[in-house]
Amino acid sequence: MKPSPVKDIAKEVFRKYQLHPSVESTQQLADLLEMQKYRYRTQIFKEGDSVTHIYYLERGLVRLTHKDTDGADIVDAFCLEDGMLISNDLFTEKPAVQTATTIEPTFLFTLPYASLQHYATVNRDFTELLCAIFEEHILDREKYIQLLSQSPQERFETMNKEHSEIIWRSPAKDIASYLRMRPETLSRIRYRGQK
Repeated sequence: MKPSPVKDIAKEVFRKYQLHPSVESTQQLADLLEMQKYRYRTQIFKEGDSVTHIYYLERGLVRLTHKDTDGADIVDAFCLEDGMLISNDLFTEKPAVQTATTIEPTFLFTLPYASLQHYATVNRDFTELLCAIFEEHILDREKYIQLLSQSPQERFETMNKEHSEIIWRSPAKDIASYLRMRPETLSRIRYRGQK
């Protein structure tokens, strides 16, 4: 399968947020997009890198992690098709704390954050786009905080209801890490659910 042409992706990005840009704005966004193809278990960016882009996934699955005090990977987020991958490191000038790694072969399109900011100062379509992207990101983080306030059983049930595709396409250890539970706990919960 080949990635879509950038003009189609630009239209899809605006459509994702129910925006109706001008033809000129769509072309400007297309000009910013750069397609990248990654294999399974490939790092898109890693701890220590400078994160300067937002990523739109056309196909695939990515996990966003950070290291705990013992050096183990802790999963902070997942991103799959039609999703925007945004690292919190984008908003700092410090080296990245997070690492983005593919779980499946992935097609993504990069969007340079500085260019988006520039266009947003002179073009209403880009102002609305950037606001919509950040609103989605903030709401997703809020939902995740609420998820972690639930019991382990409720956490799994909520994720299974809202993001079952991620659960069944990701390694169990990654799901357990994201839900902040031990792999054995996740295994017991899944086993009980299959009875």
